[in-house]
Amino acid sequence: MNEERQLIDGYLDGELTRDDERRLAEWLAADREHVCQFVRETQLHRQIRETMLARRFQADTLATVARVAREPWPWPVRALAQLFAWPWAPALRRAWLPLTACVALVAGLGVWWFGPTMGEPVLAEVPAGGVTVERAGQTIAATVGMRLQFADVLRTGTNSLTITYAPEKTRVALQPGTTLKLLPWLKGKRFDLGKGKIEAVVARQRPFRPLVVTTAQAEARVLGTEFTLAATTNATRLEVTEGKVKLTRKSDYAAVKVPAGHYAVAVDGTELTAQPFTGSILREYWTNVLGEYFVTFLTSHPDFPDHPTGREYLKKFEGPSHWGKNYGARIRGYVHPPLTGAYTFWIASGDGGELFLSPDDNPESKVQIGYANGTALHEWTKDQGQRSSAITLVAGRKYYIEALQKQGKGDDHLAVAWQQPGREREVIPGEYLSPPESKTKDKKR
Repeated sequence: MNEERQLIDGYLDGELTRDDERRLAEWLAADREHVCQFVRETQLHRQIRETMLARRFQADTLATVARVAREPWPWPVRALAQLFAWPWAPALRRAWLPLTACVALVAGLGVWWFGPTMGEPVLAEVPAGGVTVERAGQTIAATVGMRLQFADVLRTGTNSLTITYAPEKTRVALQPGTTLKLLPWLKGKRFDLGKGKIEAVVARQRPFRPLVVTTAQAEARVLGTEFTLAATTNATRLEVTEGKVKLTRKSDYAAVKVPAGHYAVAVDGTELTAQPFTGSILREYWTNVLGEYFVTFLTSHPDFPDHPTGREYLKKFEGPSHWGKNYGARIRGYVHPPLTGAYTFWIASGDGGELFLSPDDNPESKVQIGYANGTALHEWTKDQGQRSSAITLVAGRKYYIEALQKQGKGDDHLAVAWQQPGREREVIPGEYLSPPESKTKDKKR
């Protein structure tokens, strides 16, 4: 048994000398974990004593407590007793060590609460070439182990890098094409994200010293979590994996707390809300639906739309190929535009296909914007009707989208593509899609 355990046992048994009491007080003040150990031992001792008092050992136990009460007081209590009325002295004697423990605990909490942020920013993962640091008007190559200073500007080019704050477990990863400036961190970690994307794992920060990332449109404030923040010329997108992050839009100071599994987009002129993560869209299918080409064979089926044969979730807006014959399918959910601007949509289908889009998130407001009749896989330009007109969508909002497919005996496939402002045409990726809420049900057409 070590010396500290003997001191605790001696205190609980009332057998400490003055020197022992002094050593125990010094040991408690040296480390917050010592206080926790002392409290655990005291609580265990109290539980054992209460059990003994309830049984046949009650008389002996009470006699022992009375004997301890008659022993001389420790020297700190004698000094304190002179400052207080004598009737309080016995209570002070019993309480002096717990009071010492409380003082030590409060002191430790004070250091944790008001102490400086742990660790300094250091470059931990830097690929060879392509990453630079602008410091005091000079541009230098980033290297592993480089200690960063406030006002440093990091540019990743075509590579990426990671900032760490050891021994704290905070990590900030800069993706390719990112510009990040370090701001003074006297009141906590501060960054200015000019463009690009960062992915951060943030250890719990000191109260009143949150990690803050500002962009042209918004400010993200966090005490400890895991998140991704992306900035473009007109929008800021926040995705939260763990914890909760407060996102504030600069233009009107609208704010939203984004929980885990949600995202929010800060862009002028839209409601700032937290939305569930994107990544998939719902596909429902009905087997044994006879007929060729015409979607009406599906929509007139007695099981449509409320009783599909089965359902699955797709990672992009494209159904399976060579899946079957004589069936119908519906792919539906929400599309989340990353930029505000004009979008164009296309549909391609092995037999008959129709594409619908709502001007908002209400499925009842959907209108047909395209159709296809027997195209090859990803053949977007066979018929003029496959392409929609230019449709203005607003970043930060979601829009209900739906595609219907009627497949006969030919090669089966269904896909929907779009062209974002300033981008090339592509099948709509899952990162811009989300499935409908479980309560969402369309009325039978």
